[in-house]
Order: sequence, then structure tokens, then C-alpha cells
Amino acid sequence: EEFLAHAQQLERDAQLPPEEIARVRELAEAYSAYQRALHEADAVDFGDQVLLAIQLLERHPEVLEGLRRRFRYLLVDEFQDTNYAQFRLLQLLARSDANVTVVGDDDQSIYKWRGAAISNVLKFLEHYRHARTVVLTDNFRSGQALLDAAYRLIRRNDPDRLEVHRQIDKRLVAHRQGPEQPPVLRVFDTVSSEADWVARTIRQAIDAGRRRPRDIAILVRSNRDAEPFLRALNVAGIPWQFSGSSGLFLRLESRLLVACLKTLADPQDSLSWYHVASSPLYDCPMQDLALVMAQVRRTHQSLRTVLQQLDATAEPATTLSEPGRASLRQLVADVGRLVDLSRSHTSGQLLYRWLSERGWLARLGRTEGLQESHQLQTVARFFDQLHRLEGLVGGQLPEVMQHLELFRAMGEEPLEEDDAWADRVSVLTIHKAKGLEFPAVFLVGLVQGRFPTPARRDPIEIPDALIRDILPSGDYHLQEERRLFYVGMTRAQDELWLSCAYDYGGKTVRKVSQFAREALDLPEAESLRAAKAGVRERLERARIEAPIVITARGAGPVMLRLDPHGADDYLTCPLKYRYSHVLRLPVMRHHLVVYGSALHRAVEEFFKRQLAGAPITEAELLGAFEHAWISEGFLSREHETLRLEQGRRTLRRFFARQQEAPERPTRIEEKFQFRLDDDLQIVGRWDRVDGEGEHAVIIDYKSSEVTDQAAADRRARESVQMLVYALAWRTIYGALPQRVELRFLETDVIGRASVTEKDLERAQGLLRTVAAGIRAREFQATPQEHACGWCAFQAICPFAFQTVSSP
Repeated sequence: EEFLAHAQQLERDAQLPPEEIARVRELAEAYSAYQRALHEADAVDFGDQVLLAIQLLERHPEVLEGLRRRFRYLLVDEFQDTNYAQFRLLQLLARSDANVTVVGDDDQSIYKWRGAAISNVLKFLEHYRHARTVVLTDNFRSGQALLDAAYRLIRRNDPDRLEVHRQIDKRLVAHRQGPEQPPVLRVFDTVSSEADWVARTIRQAIDAGRRRPRDIAILVRSNRDAEPFLRALNVAGIPWQFSGSSGLFLRLESRLLVACLKTLADPQDSLSWYHVASSPLYDCPMQDLALVMAQVRRTHQSLRTVLQQLDATAEPATTLSEPGRASLRQLVADVGRLVDLSRSHTSGQLLYRWLSERGWLARLGRTEGLQESHQLQTVARFFDQLHRLEGLVGGQLPEVMQHLELFRAMGEEPLEEDDAWADRVSVLTIHKAKGLEFPAVFLVGLVQGRFPTPARRDPIEIPDALIRDILPSGDYHLQEERRLFYVGMTRAQDELWLSCAYDYGGKTVRKVSQFAREALDLPEAESLRAAKAGVRERLERARIEAPIVITARGAGPVMLRLDPHGADDYLTCPLKYRYSHVLRLPVMRHHLVVYGSALHRAVEEFFKRQLAGAPITEAELLGAFEHAWISEGFLSREHETLRLEQGRRTLRRFFARQQEAPERPTRIEEKFQFRLDDDLQIVGRWDRVDGEGEHAVIIDYKSSEVTDQAAADRRARESVQMLVYALAWRTIYGALPQRVELRFLETDVIGRASVTEKDLERAQGLLRTVAAGIRAREFQATPQEHACGWCAFQAICPFAFQTVSSP
């Protein structure tokens, strides 16, 4: 409303050029139309989550008063990154005399909230006049020389800093013992020389025993700046992990998977065919591939065409080795069969079938080595991204290939917990590195135009008249880039290496970043000589070093989070736990899992709607079931159709029973967490709970066709999952539940079991046993005929139980 009113006022005043007035009016109307579309779709966006909360509290004093009574003490961390609306929310929740604490450093405001670097801090001190200011200047991370350099840099943002406005002293004082190294700047002729020097320096430190890979970080301004450094680390044999999605696609395993998809999608892509043929999937001898590629060049045909003609022409078939000829024939046959399957299978299903049938995943999973685990994790993350892409554009191969670049840019790759255990060099954007620290840090690519980046006008600018923040007097973009540089510098504990090159491609000769000069107090006019690579050094770049072996960081994380499903998996087979919860390997869903999950979602939706006072209809119940259905793992289209209809019949019976004798759960899909020990946290969720306290009945739904009452009761009594649910209830609410129940939807049989304190002691013992095994990384296989038959990893597990028929 304010944006529209502002645009109308500009039209009335007629002080700006007509085209500028028209632009503001168009933006205001587009914003208004967008809000209407959200409202009509019953949707909210990110900003609405704060805005609607503010409107609720401003318009409904009774709600505000209830929250104020509930939240007596408030703490806001990273306060420098809050915006106007978030501060307004704080003001509503905490009166001017409330118990409220904010922690922030305006010099670390790096998230582009316009004017938020100091304005909210200043407003806080104005609004909460009783607040006491505590300046934290004791630094236990870095040496004094590094802190002084960082302070020298950030003073260039004066006077738009809290230190100046409030007349306080923010100079950090080091409290570290031991020798320190002042920040060092190295300048190179080309980015290749820079990247090679970084990798070589890291390798020398590791080989000398001065550093572990995990002690070192390379910080880049943006994801795209990382690629030359990742390549250099590969050549130097240094293990690394990268926070950006592009890092996933730079790994050898990911390149193979992309080549597999391209091979299926494009018969003429000879490079991808070559990559797959030479990969561990087929391991074709390289001399055979050289002969085939020579034939490709002579005949100007695709590699696929030449391979298809191996049996029809004398050349080069007669000169190929028998292993080479066999592997290439197998490749052609496999691709042809998979392309035929692409009519009814998604790209992810095709790729998974290919990898599992070739036995590659099983070979990787056969060892306990961290190197192989890392490769398997890469494959798992690739499938995660592929699944996300299929959810956006569809799962068929042509759709996926059409959006392959979107696939590569699907967002940043999270740092997994197991990554933190591994001994690898971290390559991070500075934004990602905030809050972290490393003994040695390389801050790279420090040239004008890259760091600082050029200022760009926002595509949609908010008019200054509508901004309630205190706007800075200086160049806001340059100030924020300087704060980002400050954050990067202060990640280092012992060593900070600054580096740049005059040539990053193109015709422009780059200048050393003004921030590097400011931090090290180098005169602007002083010319910094570039280190040029000599002939021998350039030749050495091609030499591939033996890889450094990845080792575990330690016995495991300080706090281990364990859920009932994970505990049950470990007790069934520790290797299954490793595949599912440590490596997170992709699996083809079994049709029983798809069926049971869809039934579960439908029943969950039924009771959620009931609790919300908006009962669901039978048609809506069936719709929820069909929406949760995934066409995966079924033996045939007819099999899937039969199971769908079976599920509909089951839900119709369930709905009819609920109409005749309605049930009123007190909790549906409610999460829980509690600490069993100081270093063991148990997390999960109750499917359904009826009643409270000692009268609670904990219920879980199953799709298994159990018809025998005794068998149902035994399963309820022996279920580790139900024991953990009962333990969670007793721990959180202080009372044993009345009983636990397993409800078998297919047969209407209910398995019941009472729970005693002795049962809960057994559950605690099992959880501690599982936790000890996970911490010790004891993931040995325990194959059993029944368990292996239902295991999702049977196709790739080298230890899966195999039934041997008698002769």
C-alpha cells in the first residue's frame, strides 16, 4: 500500500522524468499484483513469515500479551544481520523494560540488509535505554598481528561504524599462546600459478607434518572462483570438500554419472561414450579404446556407431583384445536396453539400475575405507540433486537433460556431519565460512573486480523514501565488501595467506585488491612484483601427486543424534545403517515401502484434518493417498494398478470405521527429542498418541498383512521402535504410557503391549549399544535370509544373503 501511495505521489508531484515515474508505478503495481496472487493461492513467501507475525501481534493484543508472558527472556544472536521488520517483531515481543539481550558485530554484517549494519543496533540502544553495553574485545582465535591488520582494514568504513557512533573501542586483543605469523601477500602472473602455489604450499605443510588437511581452508569470494583451486588440489592429490554445488560436479564420480546420463540421451556424444567405456563401470583397456577412437576419426562416425559395427567390420575388431571387445559389446548392449526402459523409467531409476547392475556400488561398498565412503557419498548427493531436479521438471530423460545446467546450479551443497569428521581441506565461500575457524587460511583471488566485486544496481530497488533504516553516508556496497574481507581474514588462527594474480583470463590486467593493500598498509602506488612460474615449474604442473589418504577426524561427533529407525537398522545389520544413515546411499524404493508410505501419509492427513476441526472427505482421503504415491519399484504396470486399488479399498474401510466409531487422537506426527546421555540425543516422532500422561496410548500404523492376533501382539512387544517411543514419553512427560499399539491397516488387526520400567531399561541398553558401535565405526554386515530379502540395499551389498539351491 505504501509503495502504491508513493508512486501516486510521484505522479502528482511530477518532479522526476516521466519514464522514472512510470518505472516506479510499474514496480508498485507488480508488487501489489504479486501480493494478490499470493493471497488468492493461500500462500506466503519468506518475508510474509515475519510480516504476518507482526500484523497478528499488532492487531490482536491478547495474542501479543500471551506471548509476552510466555517468553520472559529473549536473546537475539547475529543482531547485525536483522532487518527492520525483524527488529519490529522484537520490539513487540519485548517491552522497553523487558529482559532482552542482543549480540552483534556491525563489522560482520555481510548479508545485504540495506542499512542494517548499524541502524538496528543504534535503534536498539534508543528503544531499550536501560540496556547495558558490553564490548567484547578478548580474542582467543587469532594472533595480534592478524587482528591489527583486520582492524586497520575495517577502519576504512568509518564513520559508518558503531565504534565511531557510540565512541567505544572495539580493537581486539589476542590471548593466544605460541608463535604467530603476520599475514602474507603473494602475487602471481596467472591464476594457474596462484592455484598451483596454494596447492603446493598446502601439500608441503601436510607432507612435513605441520598441518592436517582438515586444518586448512581456502576461502573464495564466490563459488565460480573455486574451480582452478579445486583442480590444483586434485593434481596435488589433496583431499578436499567444497560447500558449493559446483564442487559436487567437479568430483570424478559425478562426472561419470553425468556422462552416463548423456550417453543415454545423446547417441552422438562420443566424449561421454568414451568416458563411460574407460570408467570402472566397463574398465575397457585404454589401448583398445585408442584403436576405436582412431577408427572414429578416420570414418567421421560417432563412437557409438563404430562400437555397433564391431562384429560387422574387420577394423578395428580384429586388433582388439578379447577383454576390450567384451566390455565394449556389453556397453552397447546395456545402453540399448536402458534406452528402451526410458519409456517407463525416470532418469534416476535408469542410472541407479545401470550402476547396480554393473556392480560398481557394490564394489565401493565392499571396503570400510574413507576414500570409498567419500565416493559413495558423492554418488548419494548426486542422486539427491537429481531427485530435486526431477521434482521440478519431471523425471523423464529428455526433460532432465534439457535442464542439466539447472541441475548443476541447484543450490549450495550442505556440509554433512560426516564431512566434518573427514580429514580434508575445506574450500568455502566467505559467507559459508562465517562462524568457522581454521589454523591456516588462504584468502585467494584478491583483485579489483573480483574482491571487491563491482557494484550492481538492484533489479528492483526500494525507493529511499520507503526505507526506515539509517542509510550510511559512504559507499554501502564497498563497505559491505570490506566487511566480508574482514570476516575472511578473521577465520584464521595461526596463518593467513593472501594471494592474487594479474591474469584471470581475458585481456584485462588485474590490480591487487584495495582491501589487501589496506589491511597490510601498502601504498597504493607501490607496484607489487608478480611471481612467475619457470619452465620447470610449468612442466611440473602436469605431474600428478600420489593422493593423501583421507583419515577419520576422530571417533565421531561429540553429540550423536539417533532416531528409532536408525537404531532398528543398526540392530538388524550395522552395514545397513552405514549405507542408509552414514553414506545415505540412493536406493530404488521397494514397492511395499511405496505402498506403506502412501497409506501412512493418507491416515496422517485424515487425523491432522480432524484435529484442525476440518474433517476430511473420503474423496480427499483417497486423493491424499494418490498424491503420496510414487511409481517406483513395482514389478509391472499391472502390479502397480492392483496395489493402488488395494490401497483405495483399505482406506475406504478405514474411513467407514472412523465414521461409525470416531477416534480422537491427542497428537499426530509430533516430534520429540531428549538426551539419554550427555553425548547421546534421541530424536523422532510419534505417529499418533491418544490420551495424556499415564493414560497415553502410543500408536503406529503398519501396512503388513498380519492376520494372527498373537503374532501382532508379539511384534508390538518386541518392536524396538515402540520401546523407544515409550521411553521418549516417560522421559519427557514423567509417566509410563498405558500401552503401545501396532495397527495393521490391511487386516484391521491391532497388536498391543504394555510397557514396564524393565522394558525401558532394555531400550536404553540397546540405544547405548548402538551408539557405541556407531562411534567405533563398527559397520560389519550380519546377513540373514529374511532381513536381506527385504533390505533396500540388497542389490549393491556384497554381503547380502544368497539362497543356494541344492543340486
